[in-house]
Amino acid sequence: MAFTLFFFGSWLVLTLFTIIPKKLAFTENTFVFLILLVISINWTWIIYEEFKFIESTETPMDYAAFLMFRSIIIPIVIITQLNISALARSRTLSLWTIVLSTACLLLFTFFSLHFGMIKYVNWNIAYDALYYLALHGIAYVTLKIFQTIQMNEVNDL
Repeated sequence: MAFTLFFFGSWLVLTLFTIIPKKLAFTENTFVFLILLVISINWTWIIYEEFKFIESTETPMDYAAFLMFRSIIIPIVIITQLNISALARSRTLSLWTIVLSTACLLLFTFFSLHFGMIKYVNWNIAYDALYYLALHGIAYVTLKIFQTIQMNEVNDL
């Protein structure tokens, strides 16, 4: 059941990302996605394998669902949030998109716990919420740095 749900979730977030109007350029989306992917993979390796704060499943299908969550759902939800925030007319709407995307990621985390894909050892869901909020901040800062570098390159020509 977990694989089915996370496969559908991956498909859904990719479809939503594809159909929303995007203010950010393809290169900006790609750069931020790759940075988020590297951070997500390294974060899960450190927290799960090195510190063993969270145990992951040994079942191949559930582990595949975990990989979809880590490698597809988390970065794409945050990239989608960045694109929606870029179109927002107010800071309040931008903050609501952050809250909504964090809630969406926490819902997937809850499903991971419910279906036994992960088990908290020395961890709780509040730490995951802080991690998702930090990822939003990292994505925003990465985007702004990339835009600044891109503008400097254009101005130098």
